[in-house]
Amino acid sequence: MSARAEDPPPPGIAGRAAERSALRGLLARTPLVTVTGPANVGKSTLVRTVLEEAAQDAGRPGGRPDGLPGGGFVRVGCREDVDAAGVTAALNRAAGLPYDTPPQTLAVHCARRGLTVLLDDCDPVAGACGWLVRQLLRVGVGGAFRPEAGTGAVLAAGLRIVVTARQPLGLGAERVFTVRPLPVAWGGGTTLFALSAPFDMPRGAGDGPLPASYDVAVRAPAAALGACSPADRLVWARLSVLPGDFDGWLAGCVAGRSDVSAQEAAAALGRLLSASVLALVRVGGGVRQAPDAAPGARPSPGLVPADTSVATTAAPPFRSPHPPRYRLPAAARAVGLAHLRAAGEEAATLRAFRTACAALAAEAQIAWQGSDRRVAVHLAETERHHLHAALTLPPQDAEDALTALDIAVSLWFRWAACGRRDEGRAHLARLLRQSRGDTAVRARALWLAGWLAAQDHAHRTAESLLDRAGRAAARHADPDTLARVAHARGLLALRRADPRTAAAHLRRAAEHTYQDAWYGPGPAHSQVLLAVALAAQEPREASAPAPPPDLASVAATGATTTGRGTVTPPSAHGEARGSPFSGTHRGLHLS
Repeated sequence: MSARAEDPPPPGIAGRAAERSALRGLLARTPLVTVTGPANVGKSTLVRTVLEEAAQDAGRPGGRPDGLPGGGFVRVGCREDVDAAGVTAALNRAAGLPYDTPPQTLAVHCARRGLTVLLDDCDPVAGACGWLVRQLLRVGVGGAFRPEAGTGAVLAAGLRIVVTARQPLGLGAERVFTVRPLPVAWGGGTTLFALSAPFDMPRGAGDGPLPASYDVAVRAPAAALGACSPADRLVWARLSVLPGDFDGWLAGCVAGRSDVSAQEAAAALGRLLSASVLALVRVGGGVRQAPDAAPGARPSPGLVPADTSVATTAAPPFRSPHPPRYRLPAAARAVGLAHLRAAGEEAATLRAFRTACAALAAEAQIAWQGSDRRVAVHLAETERHHLHAALTLPPQDAEDALTALDIAVSLWFRWAACGRRDEGRAHLARLLRQSRGDTAVRARALWLAGWLAAQDHAHRTAESLLDRAGRAAARHADPDTLARVAHARGLLALRRADPRTAAAHLRRAAEHTYQDAWYGPGPAHSQVLLAVALAAQEPREASAPAPPPDLASVAATGATTTGRGTVTPPSAHGEARGSPFSGTHRGLHLS
């Protein structure tokens, strides 16, 4: 569960006028409403739209978790980020309160400011959400805070709690509101029930109107479909699995198949854009060859949306950092997804999507070891919706689960160096349960999970994971993973104030020559921690100048050289500062 205060406001929705009116009336007279329905039917979008409208009608912008008077509502999404033990803390953070605020105080805070509590998509932690709702309702059935009546007094028509889930919570005060799929006309009149996609299209620029493509796709999906050729319909259906904005390369990977070539998929993008099925959310600046292009970087189809007659066969080996990006609006995506399922192609398309995301993650980790790590960060952040979906969608089989695990390993820098350790550990724990085959990728995933646990001071968990990683890497003759296990064990020894053991492990990691230098920290990290261990072991020798490092091995790890020495990666200093020795606070930025 995580606070999503940064989420954009939901778009206007069509075809739900009766549901919006009924839900708003129910919220006006009931303290607890649970909105239920099938997955992706549009529960969250409906609720957020109703709450936004209610806040705007009251003259206050909704969705503000800052605690100011007339705040509207606070939302927490309950799908992936933390376990059941963190439900209350996540809601406290969303409401702008300390994480350990008791539920009774939280209820008073929200009631006093007219804040509606929204527990969104709470099925994974339904038990914890039910307990929290009971605690909030104990303060009083709804209500605005009355100071003269004491801290526990809540009067009617104040605190409101809204829950979205596939099943009710089963509480006595709960009123259940069911959302059913909308009928959608496909082609020649066949009626399908379309589900909403998980990521809805935001509003236009600023507070302006929605793009024309969204209006056409929502109000007349059958009319938009009638103008498309069979090939364009097929591309449309396959693109419906993409949860966020996408560029031409990703579209070609997902839509291109033996029956649709990459060139045909690129041309179909232009025709779908002209037919107002797709929305152009970012105009590209052309395609160029990067001077420091990483090996294996993915190509771009070179689509020029304004002129679909431009040939796309000549694709340079590196894409522009700002290619055009497209979005399939929610209603058009729902129509395409219904057709994809009816054709029995959903499983194959999802597999192609996950394979493309594996290539994205691999490109990002290669860019991280290049000259400008901002390229890797930008790529991972731009494609975060797709990468998250590839990590969380249920796998089709063991091979598909292994691909998801490989994506998590390739994104090691995002978990370890970009402040997302909790997210990375959660993904790895789930994916390791799903992919139980004895493979080299699993050995690397066990090492990464152990290293992240060591960084989080979860020493027992780290030791167990690293032992398993070491045995698996030995079985698969993977010396790179063995060296990185030694690095993590050295870090654990430093945390235990055992510099002799730490130095033995770190020396082995620092002296190793990596065959696969793209994933994981390299010798430069180990050299920094080895200097810390030696400084604690032999204080007098710590001031002696260290021999120059092997520049070839350091360059392979992402460290850079200057005229004054070797600049080590910042994450290595973060590990060094976490050790218990006085030498960790010395000037170690240059080795």
